[in-house]
Amino acid sequence: MNPRHILAVTKKDIKAELRGKETLNFMFLFSFISLLMFNFATDPYSPTLKDVAPGFLWFVFIFTGMLGLSRAFLKEKETGTLEGLQLAPLSKEDILYAKIIYNLLLMLAIEAVAFPLFIVLFNYEIQGSVAEALIVLTLGNIGFVIVGSFMSALVMSARSRELVLQIIVLPLLLPVIILTIIALRKVMIFAEPLLTIGEIKLVVSYVAIMAVLSSLLFEYILEE
Repeated sequence: MNPRHILAVTKKDIKAELRGKETLNFMFLFSFISLLMFNFATDPYSPTLKDVAPGFLWFVFIFTGMLGLSRAFLKEKETGTLEGLQLAPLSKEDILYAKIIYNLLLMLAIEAVAFPLFIVLFNYEIQGSVAEALIVLTLGNIGFVIVGSFMSALVMSARSRELVLQIIVLPLLLPVIILTIIALRKVMIFAEPLLTIGEIKLVVSYVAIMAVLSSLLFEYILEE
Protein backbone atom coordinates (compact mmCIF):
# COMPACT_ATOMS: atom_id res chain seq x y z
CA MET A 1 0.00 0.00 0.00
CA ASN A 2 1.44 3.35 -1.09
CA PRO A 3 -0.13 6.52 0.44
CA ARG A 4 1.05 8.66 -2.48
CA HIS A 5 -0.66 6.37 -5.01
CA ILE A 6 -3.83 6.34 -2.93
CA LEU A 7 -3.81 10.14 -2.72
CA ALA A 8 -3.22 10.47 -6.48
CA VAL A 9 -6.18 8.24 -7.38
CA THR A 10 -8.37 9.98 -4.80
CA LYS A 11 -7.48 13.39 -6.26
CA LYS A 12 -8.36 12.11 -9.73
CA ASP A 13 -11.80 10.99 -8.54
CA ILE A 14 -12.45 14.25 -6.68
CA LYS A 15 -11.47 16.39 -9.68
CA ALA A 16 -13.70 14.30 -11.96
CA GLU A 17 -16.62 14.68 -9.53
CA LEU A 18 -16.14 18.42 -9.10
CA ARG A 19 -16.20 18.91 -12.88
CA GLY A 20 -19.59 17.27 -13.30
CA LYS A 21 -20.97 17.13 -9.73
CA GLU A 22 -23.61 14.66 -10.92
CA THR A 23 -23.24 12.19 -8.06
CA LEU A 24 -22.77 14.81 -5.35
CA ASN A 25 -25.73 16.94 -6.48
CA PHE A 26 -27.97 13.89 -6.69
CA MET A 27 -26.93 12.77 -3.20
CA PHE A 28 -27.57 16.25 -1.78
CA LEU A 29 -30.97 16.38 -3.47
CA PHE A 30 -31.98 12.92 -2.25
CA SER A 31 -30.96 13.64 1.34
CA PHE A 32 -32.81 16.98 1.32
CA ILE A 33 -36.00 15.49 -0.11
CA SER A 34 -35.86 12.55 2.32
CA LEU A 35 -35.52 14.85 5.33
CA LEU A 36 -38.25 17.13 4.02
CA MET A 37 -40.56 14.17 3.46
CA PHE A 38 -40.00 12.88 6.98
CA ASN A 39 -40.55 16.40 8.32
CA PHE A 40 -43.98 16.63 6.72
CA ALA A 41 -44.84 13.05 7.69
CA THR A 42 -44.20 13.65 11.40
CA ASP A 43 -44.91 16.26 14.02
CA PRO A 44 -41.59 17.96 14.91
CA TYR A 45 -42.93 18.64 18.41
CA SER A 46 -44.09 15.08 19.05
CA PRO A 47 -42.37 13.26 21.96
CA THR A 48 -42.32 10.10 19.82
CA LEU A 49 -40.09 11.76 17.26
CA LYS A 50 -37.34 12.03 19.85
CA ASP A 51 -37.12 8.23 20.01
CA VAL A 52 -37.23 7.45 16.29
CA ALA A 53 -35.19 10.40 14.96
CA PRO A 54 -31.78 8.63 15.13
CA GLY A 55 -33.20 5.85 12.94
CA PHE A 56 -34.58 8.40 10.48
CA LEU A 57 -31.22 10.14 10.31
CA TRP A 58 -29.25 6.95 9.67
CA PHE A 59 -31.81 5.82 7.09
CA VAL A 60 -31.12 9.00 5.10
CA PHE A 61 -27.37 8.41 5.14
CA ILE A 62 -27.63 4.74 4.14
CA PHE A 63 -29.82 5.25 1.10
CA THR A 64 -28.13 8.49 0.07
CA GLY A 65 -24.80 6.69 0.22
CA MET A 66 -26.12 3.89 -1.96
CA LEU A 67 -26.53 6.38 -4.79
CA GLY A 68 -22.85 7.25 -4.67
CA LEU A 69 -21.53 3.75 -4.07
CA SER A 70 -23.41 2.32 -7.03
CA ARG A 71 -21.29 4.59 -9.25
CA ALA A 72 -17.96 4.06 -7.47
CA PHE A 73 -16.42 1.61 -9.94
CA LEU A 74 -19.03 1.84 -12.69
CA LYS A 75 -17.72 5.23 -13.84
CA GLU A 76 -14.21 3.78 -14.14
CA LYS A 77 -15.50 0.90 -16.21
CA GLU A 78 -17.65 3.07 -18.48
CA THR A 79 -14.83 5.49 -19.25
CA GLY A 80 -12.21 2.76 -19.59
CA THR A 81 -10.03 4.15 -16.82
CA LEU A 82 -10.32 0.98 -14.71
CA GLU A 83 -8.06 -0.88 -17.14
CA GLY A 84 -5.64 2.05 -17.00
CA LEU A 85 -5.54 1.90 -13.22
CA GLN A 86 -4.84 -1.81 -13.32
CA LEU A 87 -1.98 -1.30 -15.79
CA ALA A 88 -0.51 1.58 -13.77
CA PRO A 89 2.15 0.87 -11.12
CA LEU A 90 -0.50 0.66 -8.41
CA SER A 91 -1.35 -2.16 -6.08
CA LYS A 92 -4.93 -3.38 -5.99
CA GLU A 93 -5.13 -2.14 -2.40
CA ASP A 94 -4.22 1.38 -3.55
CA ILE A 95 -7.22 1.43 -5.89
CA LEU A 96 -9.58 0.10 -3.22
CA TYR A 97 -8.46 2.50 -0.49
CA ALA A 98 -8.60 5.45 -2.89
CA LYS A 99 -12.23 4.58 -3.66
CA ILE A 100 -13.00 4.18 0.03
CA ILE A 101 -11.53 7.61 0.84
CA TYR A 102 -13.34 9.21 -2.10
CA ASN A 103 -16.69 7.70 -1.08
CA LEU A 104 -16.09 8.67 2.53
CA LEU A 105 -15.45 12.28 1.50
CA LEU A 106 -18.78 12.28 -0.34
CA MET A 107 -20.53 10.94 2.75
CA LEU A 108 -18.84 13.50 5.00
CA ALA A 109 -20.01 16.26 2.66
CA ILE A 110 -23.58 14.94 2.94
CA GLU A 111 -23.16 14.61 6.70
CA ALA A 112 -22.01 18.22 7.02
CA VAL A 113 -25.19 19.42 5.30
CA ALA A 114 -27.82 16.85 6.30
CA PHE A 115 -27.09 16.74 10.04
CA PRO A 116 -27.64 20.49 10.70
CA LEU A 117 -30.62 20.42 8.33
CA PHE A 118 -32.08 17.53 10.32
CA ILE A 119 -31.74 19.47 13.58
CA VAL A 120 -33.42 22.56 12.06
CA LEU A 121 -36.27 20.79 10.25
CA PHE A 122 -37.17 18.56 13.18
CA ASN A 123 -36.48 21.18 15.85
CA TYR A 124 -34.43 18.43 17.49
CA GLU A 125 -32.59 19.06 20.72
CA ILE A 126 -29.64 16.70 21.17
CA GLN A 127 -29.25 15.84 24.85
CA GLY A 128 -25.62 14.77 24.55
CA SER A 129 -22.64 16.18 22.69
CA VAL A 130 -23.19 17.20 19.06
CA ALA A 131 -19.54 16.40 18.34
CA GLU A 132 -19.94 12.88 19.74
CA ALA A 133 -23.09 12.34 17.65
CA LEU A 134 -21.08 13.34 14.57
CA ILE A 135 -18.31 10.93 15.57
CA VAL A 136 -20.84 8.08 15.80
CA LEU A 137 -22.24 8.97 12.37
CA THR A 138 -18.75 9.16 10.90
CA LEU A 139 -17.75 5.76 12.31
CA GLY A 140 -20.92 4.26 10.87
CA ASN A 141 -20.22 5.89 7.51
CA ILE A 142 -16.66 4.50 7.50
CA GLY A 143 -18.01 0.98 7.91
CA PHE A 144 -20.63 1.70 5.28
CA VAL A 145 -18.18 2.93 2.62
CA ILE A 146 -15.68 0.11 3.23
CA VAL A 147 -18.28 -2.58 2.63
CA GLY A 148 -20.09 -0.59 -0.06
CA SER A 149 -16.95 0.24 -2.06
CA PHE A 150 -15.83 -3.38 -2.03
CA MET A 151 -19.23 -4.70 -3.05
CA SER A 152 -19.56 -2.02 -5.74
CA ALA A 153 -16.52 -3.54 -7.44
CA LEU A 154 -18.01 -7.01 -7.06
CA VAL A 155 -21.26 -6.19 -8.87
CA MET A 156 -19.99 -3.68 -11.45
CA SER A 157 -20.40 -6.20 -14.29
CA ALA A 158 -23.78 -7.49 -13.15
CA ARG A 159 -27.10 -6.68 -14.78
CA SER A 160 -29.32 -4.38 -12.68
CA ARG A 161 -26.19 -3.68 -10.63
CA GLU A 162 -27.84 -0.99 -8.48
CA LEU A 163 -30.51 -3.43 -7.33
CA VAL A 164 -28.01 -6.25 -6.85
CA LEU A 165 -25.76 -3.95 -4.82
CA GLN A 166 -28.52 -3.12 -2.37
CA ILE A 167 -29.58 -6.76 -2.03
CA ILE A 168 -26.01 -7.83 -1.24
CA VAL A 169 -24.82 -4.86 0.80
CA LEU A 170 -27.74 -4.27 3.17
CA PRO A 171 -27.51 -7.67 4.94
CA LEU A 172 -23.76 -7.17 5.38
CA LEU A 173 -24.37 -3.69 6.76
CA LEU A 174 -27.08 -4.80 9.18
CA PRO A 175 -24.67 -5.09 12.16
CA VAL A 176 -23.22 -1.60 11.71
CA ILE A 177 -26.67 -0.12 11.00
CA ILE A 178 -28.12 -1.52 14.24
CA LEU A 179 -25.06 -0.67 16.34
CA THR A 180 -24.88 2.89 14.98
CA ILE A 181 -28.56 3.55 15.65
CA ILE A 182 -28.21 2.26 19.24
CA ALA A 183 -25.09 4.39 19.78
CA LEU A 184 -26.83 7.44 18.28
CA ARG A 185 -29.79 6.98 20.61
CA LYS A 186 -27.50 6.77 23.62
CA VAL A 187 -25.72 9.99 22.64
CA MET A 188 -28.65 12.00 21.25
CA ILE A 189 -31.36 10.96 23.71
CA PHE A 190 -29.68 9.72 26.90
CA ALA A 191 -26.53 11.90 26.75
CA GLU A 192 -24.20 8.99 27.48
CA PRO A 193 -20.47 9.75 27.06
CA LEU A 194 -19.05 8.25 23.89
CA LEU A 195 -16.32 6.23 25.61
CA THR A 196 -18.85 4.43 27.81
CA ILE A 197 -20.93 3.16 24.88
CA GLY A 198 -20.13 -0.49 24.20
CA GLU A 199 -21.59 -0.40 20.70
CA ILE A 200 -18.84 1.99 19.60
CA LYS A 201 -16.21 -0.67 20.27
CA LEU A 202 -18.22 -3.13 18.18
CA VAL A 203 -18.50 -0.64 15.31
CA VAL A 204 -14.72 -0.06 15.38
CA SER A 205 -14.16 -3.84 15.39
CA TYR A 206 -16.55 -4.23 12.45
CA VAL A 207 -14.70 -1.51 10.52
CA ALA A 208 -11.32 -3.16 11.16
CA ILE A 209 -12.51 -6.65 10.18
CA MET A 210 -14.21 -5.47 7.00
CA ALA A 211 -11.17 -3.37 6.01
CA VAL A 212 -8.89 -6.43 6.32
CA LEU A 213 -11.28 -8.73 4.45
CA SER A 214 -11.78 -6.19 1.67
CA SER A 215 -8.02 -5.79 1.24
CA LEU A 216 -7.48 -9.55 1.05
CA LEU A 217 -10.29 -10.25 -1.43
CA PHE A 218 -10.22 -7.17 -3.67
CA GLU A 219 -7.38 -8.43 -5.85
CA TYR A 220 -9.40 -11.49 -6.86
CA ILE A 221 -12.41 -9.35 -7.78
CA LEU A 222 -10.40 -7.19 -10.18
CA GLU A 223 -8.88 -10.28 -11.76
CA GLU A 224 -12.37 -11.53 -12.50
